[in-house]
Amino acid sequence: MTTAVGAAARPAGPPAVWQRATRVHVGQGAIAEALAAERPGRALLVVDARQPELPHTIGRLARATHSELVHVDPTDCDLETSVRLAERLGGADWVVAAGGGSVLDTVALARLFAAAPDTVARIRLGGGRPGLVRGPAPSELGPYPRLLAVPTTVGTAAEVSAAATVLVGGHRKLVMHPQLAADVAALDPAATRTLSPAALREGALEAILRLCNGYLPRPGHRFPPTADAEARDLLRDLAHTTGSGGSALDVAVLSARTVLGFAAVGRDSFAGKVWYLANELSAVAGVRKMPATVALVPVVWSRVLDGDTRLGDADRLRAAWTALRTGLPELPLDPVRGLRHLAGAWGVGGPLPPVDPEALAARAVRAWGAGLPMLDGFSTHDIAGLYAEALQGAPQ
Repeated sequence: MTTAVGAAARPAGPPAVWQRATRVHVGQGAIAEALAAERPGRALLVVDARQPELPHTIGRLARATHSELVHVDPTDCDLETSVRLAERLGGADWVVAAGGGSVLDTVALARLFAAAPDTVARIRLGGGRPGLVRGPAPSELGPYPRLLAVPTTVGTAAEVSAAATVLVGGHRKLVMHPQLAADVAALDPAATRTLSPAALREGALEAILRLCNGYLPRPGHRFPPTADAEARDLLRDLAHTTGSGGSALDVAVLSARTVLGFAAVGRDSFAGKVWYLANELSAVAGVRKMPATVALVPVVWSRVLDGDTRLGDADRLRAAWTALRTGLPELPLDPVRGLRHLAGAWGVGGPLPPVDPEALAARAVRAWGAGLPMLDGFSTHDIAGLYAEALQGAPQ
């Protein structure tokens, strides 16, 4: 008997790991349902101070005997805000956070600080370097309350994310830890009823670009192909749902799925570079994250299409754009032209003030490069060129 012998298969490597801890209640009445299911005892309620019309269910809970209400202004959220909130969490069974991404991140960090106070010093350490801070080991955690997140915006997926950003002395750092993800999230139309159509479109584009940021790099051997298929489906659905006037709840669910779903399995957390570059541009220029992102993405995508594999794979970019155009067929075929058209049609973006690209690049490399994996392989000169082109192309 003859046995055919083929080429030796490449070792599969260790399996990808995928775990999400957040239970999500979706639909009208989701907040009340979540509260009834969890029956929080003593709770600290943290709400966005700029949204006085937050759901009446939260107001009812605030009037309960064992609840305390705190208002937080998202424009003032920084490390010290989370530190002060952490000091108020002693003895609380639950903390309920209602607001946009900044408020949810601030409360999630406060809960982490309550469980591991030494994390605060770790974040403060080094000023702007490193930009990434990993949280404590499970053995270092003390007691902490459970977290219910009620997002009042869409796009950030902060209600289900195990990462949070925090402003420290003018530098925005990224903190990663499983405990940052809420135990329970309530996606309730009552929480987003005051969201403007412009804010809804901007949130949808944020979710779209988050998917693209992770999709463009060529995945490693631990990556299941079904994750790509789900990512492309989400791109199509986000584009179609938003472009056809879908509800904030529909967009919120799709946005959450970009983090909760199988699309995130096995991807390199640091492969997509746009977030890190936009983070520094936003902080230095004093603009919101999305105008900075929209200025940078066409430049990055142009480099990808020209063959710069450090920023992504050209074929994967075309595949992602093809999927998105399935939801919005009227968009141009070219991804760069198409994105500019989409951002303009959805009213996302805006003027950027004059910024020194060399100084900005030095700051970005200090925070995320120079041996760190986020911008590894990029020189200050490389990054300065990207920033210069983005600033030149943005409205002033």
